[in-house]
Amino acid sequence: MRHIICIALLIPTILFADTPVNTIAEVVKIRGDVSQLSPGAQIARAVVLGDKFLEDTSILTGAKSFIKIKFVDNSELNIGPDSKIVITEMKKDTVGIISLLKGRIRTEVFKDSAKPNANKFFIKTRTAALGVRGTDFQTIYNPDNKMTSLLTYRGEVAMAKVDETTYKKLEQTTVNTVERDETTKVPEIKKTTIKHFDEVEELNKVLKNKGAVLVPAGQNAFSSDSLKKTSLPVKISPVQLEALYKNQDFQEKSVANLNLQSATDAIFKPTLKVGNQVAPAEGLFNEKTGDFAPKSGGFIDLNTGLYVAPNSDAKFDAKTGVYMASKIGDIDADTGQYVAPKGLILDAKKGFILAEDEGDSKVEKKPELLALKQDLNQNIARDIVVGGEAVQAQQLSNINEKFIRDRLSFSVWSMDQNIKSNKDSSAGPYLELNSKGSVRFQFDWQMATNNRFSPLIGIDYSIVNYKDEAVKGVTQGSEKLLGLSYGVQYAITRNINLFSKLGLQQENYLDQITTGNINTYNLKKIVITRITIGANAEFWRSQKWSLDGNVGAIVTFRKGINNLVINPGGGFNLTAMPKYKLSEKSWLGLGIKIENQYQKIENAIGVNREDRNTKGLELKYITEF
Repeated sequence: MRHIICIALLIPTILFADTPVNTIAEVVKIRGDVSQLSPGAQIARAVVLGDKFLEDTSILTGAKSFIKIKFVDNSELNIGPDSKIVITEMKKDTVGIISLLKGRIRTEVFKDSAKPNANKFFIKTRTAALGVRGTDFQTIYNPDNKMTSLLTYRGEVAMAKVDETTYKKLEQTTVNTVERDETTKVPEIKKTTIKHFDEVEELNKVLKNKGAVLVPAGQNAFSSDSLKKTSLPVKISPVQLEALYKNQDFQEKSVANLNLQSATDAIFKPTLKVGNQVAPAEGLFNEKTGDFAPKSGGFIDLNTGLYVAPNSDAKFDAKTGVYMASKIGDIDADTGQYVAPKGLILDAKKGFILAEDEGDSKVEKKPELLALKQDLNQNIARDIVVGGEAVQAQQLSNINEKFIRDRLSFSVWSMDQNIKSNKDSSAGPYLELNSKGSVRFQFDWQMATNNRFSPLIGIDYSIVNYKDEAVKGVTQGSEKLLGLSYGVQYAITRNINLFSKLGLQQENYLDQITTGNINTYNLKKIVITRITIGANAEFWRSQKWSLDGNVGAIVTFRKGINNLVINPGGGFNLTAMPKYKLSEKSWLGLGIKIENQYQKIENAIGVNREDRNTKGLELKYITEF
């Protein structure tokens, strides 16, 4: 009886485990190591010829491996070595979606005769969306530099840049948000799941925006974080185009077996029809609009996804409409692999680097090799394509989230300090002192929190030199001064904050002594308690630059040491600082800083007012973690 029950329980699994309703594709060709992770499965398993896939299946290929699958609508997908995709959706009567997480794929899609202008399926990466109707093309995505590269062989493919905000919408994931408990009003950081929506509709919107392009046959376009939008399509080297087209199985060669061929070789008969190029063959870059097109006739590197444009002295071939690339490397005639010039390696993030940087000590740093490296990095437009971050920082979904990270700043203030004494007093002659070569080093820590209030801690060390004023009868006890502060900052908006600090600050104060008719002055180091109340704001921001401002009012308290009394006083400080964005979490600023402070001083002679003015350039480095 027990055996009968077990068999009965297994019957539904056997009957419905792999029904045609759920099957979306079948393996028709395979080479090397390929594995799949079925939806709901915890362990990946090896793929064999004839396997059938379900929606939401992940496919991963190993080195020098390859798989070809055929979908229910007869479209074919070739997946190259070291690649990973997820077949999100693919039905015969609906629009399919494929996520390319890394590597290379080649797709051949047959146009729907009933709907010739409708997308049959989409391919998405972290930086691009592709709309496919009826065409033959290959796509490369490198997660190291977030480069998506598209090369069309037949027909045309729509391509548009996907920014980080849109990508997160397309992925069902969780985000951190700061919310207040309805009862206790205590702020808490919570993980919120982004609700899934109509992904097809969103991808259609992306491909209909102004930055989308149609990539014709024989042309390449690419997208990355640094580009404002997808590059304009350009023709690649006809030699590489033909070789890549014939290499449908993504065959690869070792260095020893390469059959190198230059783009300028005369023995070459193109077979593919190449579409007309709209962008100028010599290339263009408009920083304001974001329009970018490299010089036509270059090579595509299959590993990094980078496009290597012809050099500046390349000759234009009117017959093919491209520049004949030379001195930028070669390609393998059988596979289409790009091969960098000897002694150089093409890195996904750094661009061209010396081979010895990767451990090959035999390569000498010859001047001509260094010059070639610099020229080639200009050819790939490294600073434009992968060197910067054209996407502005995302707006915070909740103002409190701006404080969930610690912020550290280190600054050097090259300052000139001026002290004026007896300005409005008859107790002694007017005296003005000027420091020489003074500098202040400062460290500030804005602590992480989960509400609008953020604790502040600061420490500074100054070297203030008045020894050149000895001719005026002034002696200085110490040049070294310390300061400590603790306070709190409150965020009014994302860009405006109020702050209050309580500090202990060492400063030099003049103690006046008169012996006979001779006045002498001693600069004494005294610790003063002071409060600073003010505001800071970010007035302006572009993609890489911003302008910060800081203003504060200073109140000082009474301090007495022997016969010298420092009465309560006041003052202000002011900073204006342009900043340059080094990365998403670090900035470098250089600005003007001014501080003014005044007190009335009582000594053995009488009472006088002392004004202290400090100004100079401040260099600041800011980082978050």
